[in-house]
Amino acid sequence: MDIGLIAVSELHGTLIANQRATGTWGHRGNQDSVESTSLAILALRKHTGVNLTRATQALLRLRNADGSWPAFTGDEPEGCWTTALAVLSLMGTGEATKHLASGVRWLLNTRGREANWLWRWKLSMVDTKVHFDPAKFGWSWVSGTTSWVIPTAFALIALAQARQRGYNRTAQLDERVDLGTSMLLDRMCPGGGWNSGNGVAFGVPLTPHLDATSIALLALIGHEKEQGVQRSLHWLVNRLAGCPSPYSLAWGVLAIAAYRRICPEARESLRDRAEELMRLTEDAASIEDNCTLAVSALALEAVNGDSVFAVRT
Repeated sequence: MDIGLIAVSELHGTLIANQRATGTWGHRGNQDSVESTSLAILALRKHTGVNLTRATQALLRLRNADGSWPAFTGDEPEGCWTTALAVLSLMGTGEATKHLASGVRWLLNTRGREANWLWRWKLSMVDTKVHFDPAKFGWSWVSGTTSWVIPTAFALIALAQARQRGYNRTAQLDERVDLGTSMLLDRMCPGGGWNSGNGVAFGVPLTPHLDATSIALLALIGHEKEQGVQRSLHWLVNRLAGCPSPYSLAWGVLAIAAYRRICPEARESLRDRAEELMRLTEDAASIEDNCTLAVSALALEAVNGDSVFAVRT
């Protein structure tokens, strides 16, 4: 399914034009964004018209002393969820690999506050309206807060790729991946899919989000026999058509592309969703958000079989 090559080229061109003199990317303004920079590096990893070394060196300059990354310049000295994206971008380009060990180690040692026995007791015995198993924890947006779906999914992808590429093959990594996976499966919405955090709150089933569901599914490749994963994929395929947001649609395309070999409905819908994404991004220069540009390019590449978020199982 070799489609979207011109569209990808235009998205790449806009990203290159948006690169700041420092080598980084911001979301829209001038502040360095680790998320935008990491995703742009991944999108441009094979492009000869951009200085990836300058980009990766700029990303490394934003790193904290403990090997983690903040969200923006000067934020979160203890690190945050963007560390997983930074690690993925360094692995994806093959540059600055000597700096990966500290980032992977930070991910292994970081956990949602449910990992603390006092919080587990509170969530089990007092604050029971959240309706999830606090013994199953993942990663949070920032240190000292509860586990959330998207940070956990990106951390799982980063750790699984680190294991696959030989950067870390310890029992600690295996245990951490298993625990994070159990957290995602536990936080699923009752009918499939994922909200940002819990599947049920105050006794009310929450509505899944397209981006959270897509990113969680990318992290759960290899667990497609789980009925919840199958329900979630079915939910995504049936909700993705007509999505007006190129950002959410792009994550959805990445997810259904990852499952197309084992899910006929994902395979059958992939071309149509890719064509919708190309229509939404045909005027790439008018899209101000660099994350949207990068994820859209990555999604169209994934349609053609090249996904930076893939993990061989």
